[in-house]
Parts: sequence; structure tokens; C-alpha cells
Amino acid sequence: MSFEFETLRPVISGVLGGAAAMVFCAAVARWVPTVSNGKNAATLVRENRVAILVCNAIIFSGLLVGIGLYQTGIFAHNDWRGLALSVGGGSALGLLTLPLQALAARRNPREAYVAYAISQRTPIVVLYAILILVIVPAAVALSSLH
Repeated sequence: MSFEFETLRPVISGVLGGAAAMVFCAAVARWVPTVSNGKNAATLVRENRVAILVCNAIIFSGLLVGIGLYQTGIFAHNDWRGLALSVGGGSALGLLTLPLQALAARRNPREAYVAYAISQRTPIVVLYAILILVIVPAAVALSSLH
């Protein structure tokens, strides 16, 4: 069995991207918060585990909705708006879920955001910059729908 470069190119790209992400995560690991309002990382994650789980599920569901938008033909396979709406929408709903669940449990919403960053092993600035930045294309895509 022989492989052509065009067949292997996505695999090589994925491996290189994954390796770059691992190097990046190792480099910024020291900036992941370890405490908030006197609570250590384990306590923060334990107190907010339901919010973290729900947030992750919502973001993942956004990706599944995106696949469905393309598979059902609602968006053409080369239309960027389906991806922007699903990823940005999932991100926006996930970001709203964290403080709402914290408030419902009578906890500090800031702690929920810090706990989520700890659970993702990502510095707060990096994590929320990415999650907020993907909302911008979603808003543009939403405004372009007729």
C-alpha cells in the first residue's frame, strides 16, 4: 500500500499542530492560576465541577451542532458561517453558564472562571481571549444571515 503526500498532509499537519500545542501548554503552565480568594486549585475545581462539566458539554455541543449544520445541508460545505455560529455560540453559552451556575450556588462567579481555567490547565488570559475571540466571527456570521 502506498501513500501519496496529499493523503498524508492532513495527518502531518495535525501531528505538528498537536506538538506545537503541547510545547505551548508546557511553556505557559506556570501562569495557570493556583489560588483565588484564598482557595487552592483543588478546592476551586471541586466546588465548581458541575459548572465546568456543563461548560465543557455546551462547548462540545456547539461543535456537534456545527457538524449537523453542514451534514443537513443548512450551510454549504464551504460556508464559514456554520462553523463560526456553532463554535462562537457554544463559547458564548459556555461563558454565560459559568457565572450563572456560581450565582445559583451562592458562590463568587470569578472563582468559577478561575476554576475553569485551572481545569483546562490554561492561563486565564489565554483561555478567555480565545473563547471571547471566537464570539466575534459568530456575531458577524449571525448578522450576515438573511
